[in-house]
Amino acid sequence: MKPLKGMILFLTLLFILSLTGCGNKEHRQVKRAVVSEFGQLKDLDTTTVQKYLASENLFPDASTSQASSDLIEGVTSQFFKYFDYKILKIRAKEDTASCHMQIVTLDAHALAKDYQKEYLSQVIMSAAKGQASPDTSLEQHYLLLKELMDDHTYPTVYSSCDIDLVKKGKDWNIQKDLDLENQLVGGFISVIANPYLLNPTETVCVYFDTLKEMEPAQMCTYLGLNDIFNNSDADGQALAKALFEQMRACFDYKVVDARDNGSVANVDVEMTSFSYTEILSTYKEGLESYLATTDALVDGPSGRLARSNELLIDSINNNTATETHLITLTLINDGVSWKLRTNDQIGTALFGDLNADTASSSLSDDTDKR
Repeated sequence: MKPLKGMILFLTLLFILSLTGCGNKEHRQVKRAVVSEFGQLKDLDTTTVQKYLASENLFPDASTSQASSDLIEGVTSQFFKYFDYKILKIRAKEDTASCHMQIVTLDAHALAKDYQKEYLSQVIMSAAKGQASPDTSLEQHYLLLKELMDDHTYPTVYSSCDIDLVKKGKDWNIQKDLDLENQLVGGFISVIANPYLLNPTETVCVYFDTLKEMEPAQMCTYLGLNDIFNNSDADGQALAKALFEQMRACFDYKVVDARDNGSVANVDVEMTSFSYTEILSTYKEGLESYLATTDALVDGPSGRLARSNELLIDSINNNTATETHLITLTLINDGVSWKLRTNDQIGTALFGDLNADTASSSLSDDTDKR
């Protein structure tokens, strides 16, 4: 009996070992498949990179789906520039398997945030130039992404990644889908589509920072300040130029509070610009002194008007006083991003009640009395 029991125990152990050996074999084959594919991603193999990242998936809402292959290859490869991975656990059962791993990717959240800020700035500048919207083609999206990746060094982040494999014949194949693509690019696809990626405060800052970069004609169009900058006569243009340069020298802002309920936000901003009250006070003081002289009588109406223009421009150019106004801006989230509602308070805070037409009218009224 003892030899028989020993034989049964031996056969049982042999059977268990054979099963374990089969399991280990499948695990090795799964691991080999993952290492083969992900190793090529690490090596920036163009074919493999394109296989795991469809160009149109980064920007599915692009107006056109065409972009140069060289541009796409250059941008997508940068997503995997610092890519690395570590296999933590493999599970295999018959013809299916899963692999749990740790991966190192670009910080897609930081990249996506920079992208949204730059794109919003382009939208604002397009409106300032009288254009309906910026170029939204896939080519333009990739050009902007390339510029950001070329000009910035983004940190890397660690995250977990789960992939599924299916056995076909003797080969294990990784199942590619949008979720896997998103994981391999650090979540960029989902992050860039988040309508709350930029909060209301960040959105307002983009608006004002872009406003600071505008030329007079662009600001005129964007804020609807035609009365200030669209003046055909030389004196009016000189006055408008002086106002703009004074505003640009003094303009600053500070967000002091923000409130939102998910769809509507109110942001309180302290806006600083030149003191039009001080400018008018200085101008009127100088004008009264001039009108009290015999020169004012000799100059006649046209001479007095010209001298008054000079006094006003000098008052603007020599001004150092500033004023700060608290304004409240309203933003709406339309499911895509936060949008700033048109607000006349911005133009008033920048230029006050002092503009080319009202100033010229004031000049005429004052000088015609003499």
